[in-house]
Amino acid sequence: MSKPEWNLVLLTTKSFSKVRKAYVSAITIFSVIIFSVAGLYGLGRLVWFTTSLGIAKFGVYQARRDNEGLLLKIQFLKKFILKEEQRIRSLVDFEDRVRLQYGLEPISNDVRMAGIGGKPSSQDMIIATLLDPVLVHAESVKENVESLLRRAQLQDSTLTHMSKKVSSIQNYWNQRPSIWPTKGRITSPFGYRFHPIEGQNMFHEGLDIANVHQTPIHATADGVVRFAGNRDFYGKAIIVSHEQAEMETVYAHLDRILIKNGQHVKRGEVIALMGSTGRSTGPHLHYEVRVNGRHMNPMSFILPEDVIVD
Repeated sequence: MSKPEWNLVLLTTKSFSKVRKAYVSAITIFSVIIFSVAGLYGLGRLVWFTTSLGIAKFGVYQARRDNEGLLLKIQFLKKFILKEEQRIRSLVDFEDRVRLQYGLEPISNDVRMAGIGGKPSSQDMIIATLLDPVLVHAESVKENVESLLRRAQLQDSTLTHMSKKVSSIQNYWNQRPSIWPTKGRITSPFGYRFHPIEGQNMFHEGLDIANVHQTPIHATADGVVRFAGNRDFYGKAIIVSHEQAEMETVYAHLDRILIKNGQHVKRGEVIALMGSTGRSTGPHLHYEVRVNGRHMNPMSFILPEDVIVD
């Protein structure tokens, strides 16, 4: 049986009588089909690669825009970190001055660094190896923010602790007698003296300051009035308790009392007027300072007038 033959017949539109016939082998047709399929496949691959390249370029463009935006944010964060670091340094300087002023222990720079430093993590090493400027800057900002956070937390803790200490010291000094209780001349110091009424040497437990009637008497420290009224030889008297300083001050031979029991008084506040009540030979103030019930020389507590107390 003979093999079938493939013939290509060509016709013109003008006349069907003119026919051209050409012989086409099976190998030729198969080759055409193979090359056609290969061409279509190649064209498809070209279209796919072209499309992928376009998408990739668009992705790179978008990534660059994102990176530029990220870099701008990083620059902003760096400026913010620098500003906050300056604020922390200002707080540190302020705290150092206050600690020096109140005699508190200073905080070393090693402690203030709050454990900053050490060996980089494996992740940090990988990022550094990549040499991507955005990632490197981002990691640097991250470390700076974490460092800033630790320092801020430490500063908050030290300031809180210092504030409590300073408040305690301030309250102590506010309740420590330190000014003259009145104006006048000292007529009898603290210690042994010849008593003008008893007529013999006796221990004088306070300080006598003489002036005219109704000279203002001032509280020498913050405190609470424990007693205000008549008291034996003291006449009209006031006893102010300075609890935190574990002291008491006594003001005796008063003409008029201007405060009452339980009242809080401030240093320098006028609490009475000078008089000559009780066992007294003339208008004066008998002033005492007691520490844990023990009489002390009031002169050892009075500070010079050029020393700022409050």
